[in-house]
Amino acid sequence: MYSILLSEYEEGMKLVYESLKKIVKSNDKVVIIAWTFPIEIDYEKFNNEWFKKGERRYNKYVGPLIKLGLKEENIKILNCYDNANFLQFKKVIDDSDILVMTGGNPEMLYSKVTQETEILYNIKHYKGIIIGASAGAELQLKRYFITAKNNYYKYFAFYDGFGVLDDPFYFDVHSINNKYYLDKLQKVADEKVKKVYSIYNDGAIVYNRKTGNLEKFGNVNTFFQKER
Repeated sequence: MYSILLSEYEEGMKLVYESLKKIVKSNDKVVIIAWTFPIEIDYEKFNNEWFKKGERRYNKYVGPLIKLGLKEENIKILNCYDNANFLQFKKVIDDSDILVMTGGNPEMLYSKVTQETEILYNIKHYKGIIIGASAGAELQLKRYFITAKNNYYKYFAFYDGFGVLDDPFYFDVHSINNKYYLDKLQKVADEKVKKVYSIYNDGAIVYNRKTGNLEKFGNVNTFFQKER
């Protein structure tokens, strides 16, 4: 029961490679949920453009998994426009060992999971390894925030997530070394009385959901609530 929290997928996977090698098995089944589109597409565009086998996005997400020793034939890509197989999505997820959620539009991913395919329960109670990059990391929380810099709407806000993690801490992705930006993360730590981790693009976190053990890799800083 691990959550792998990344800002940038490829760089983050390099950082956690040795740790993942210890917990993944070559026969593990993987499900990739890559539903973070900037705008709606359709079934054919998903297969032939968005996540076409052998092309850029497919190679970006599948390549590091194969490097870990996982078999490509055991990696399943779910197409959220495959209406006829929505009921199968739940079984495919429940039967898998590793779930990968990509970066991109978090609102799109949230809508697809909670409303259109109705697989929220299966993700929220997933027992295996969840690898999330950017939006796919943030949405693992019950409530997550997006800074103004990273928000399409250009303002800071909290949003509902999937609740895989019951907010034992908060974290920021794509962090930058800017005083105003970092002061905002400190303010979240103070107001919410929780640790806030800033995960830069060359950083990663591995969190054991069962034991609560957390490991930081690369460029990750921690903001603690200030003494009052």
